[in-house]
Amino acid sequence: MNMEKGKKSVARSRRDTRRRFEQWVQNPACGANLVSAVHNVKMGAVARRENPLAPKEGQSVFALARGNNFEASLVRDGAKVLLASMHKVGLLKKTEKSFLDFRTSANGGPLADLDEAIKKSEKLLVSLADASTFRGVISSLTLRIPKGVMLPEATLIIDVVCVKDNPEEDAGAIISVGEVKTYPDRGGYTSKSDLAKARAQMGLYVHALELVLEKLGLGTSLALSNEGFLILTYPGSNQPRIRMGEDLRFQAERAKRGFELMGESAERMPDIIGAGEDEEDLDMINEVLKAPVAFSDACLSFCERSEACFNRAMTDGSGAVLGDEVERFLGGLSLSRVDELLDGAKTKNSAERDFLSQMKSPIVGFS
Repeated sequence: MNMEKGKKSVARSRRDTRRRFEQWVQNPACGANLVSAVHNVKMGAVARRENPLAPKEGQSVFALARGNNFEASLVRDGAKVLLASMHKVGLLKKTEKSFLDFRTSANGGPLADLDEAIKKSEKLLVSLADASTFRGVISSLTLRIPKGVMLPEATLIIDVVCVKDNPEEDAGAIISVGEVKTYPDRGGYTSKSDLAKARAQMGLYVHALELVLEKLGLGTSLALSNEGFLILTYPGSNQPRIRMGEDLRFQAERAKRGFELMGESAERMPDIIGAGEDEEDLDMINEVLKAPVAFSDACLSFCERSEACFNRAMTDGSGAVLGDEVERFLGGLSLSRVDELLDGAKTKNSAERDFLSQMKSPIVGFS
């Protein structure tokens, strides 16, 4: 019985690739992160192969419970709370108030499984292109991405999709994507890194929708907005607060390039498909260990290899150990070379001359 449950768990983790997409988007520049996500090899298993004493991280059960409760409250009673919030900020007109729930039973929804969610989602998209009058909100629109960007298949669940009249056309609908997060909207004080990750996730949604619409032959008949929205919380409460007008063009383009890299990895190693468990096949772990890494601030919050990668970056003299902003400012210069330049060493190329020029700027404050 336990073995049967284990097989079902592995099968579900391989098909429901949302977690893996979210992992990739945390640090898309890291080759090891990409291989881990595409091939379903859990990074924790890799970390403990690299260092048996590596801590075993896990998301707080309280954070998970709060997130689940918040999302459930948004869609309860026909998404009454969510629709009211959208009407309040003008994301939807008050006449645009329909709701569809494509969550599976595993996530507290009415549908049996991913296959049913995908079928209903595709049917809805086809109907929207064919003059459907549906206007409102869909929870958990589920997409099977046609290109082989994840193994064994790529399935992406979009938190919230908004369907409204297209203001640029006499008829027809336009769809926009949204991401639900439980952290509070503090205006200009909201964490920039948190917002960047949420926008990256929405950009991924946009590009995935582009691919699915193209596969369904709807690329020219159904409008897709390049602006998304975030559903955050009011500080100190679990009430939703919506941020509109998130420009996703750059993020969608970055997702497009990421999908190309994922597809290359999947094509290069089509038989490498992990179980997504803490114990993993050694050959699969070694494929992740062989891939190049790129340490960043984000690694500290999601990756169990972060300590090892930080130490490697220290050895290499990477500016990333001082933060992403410093790494960008240095433009690829190592910390040891920076020390030499600041001590008066002659510059060797334009990158080094640009660095010294910026350091001597009164805005930076070095002279």
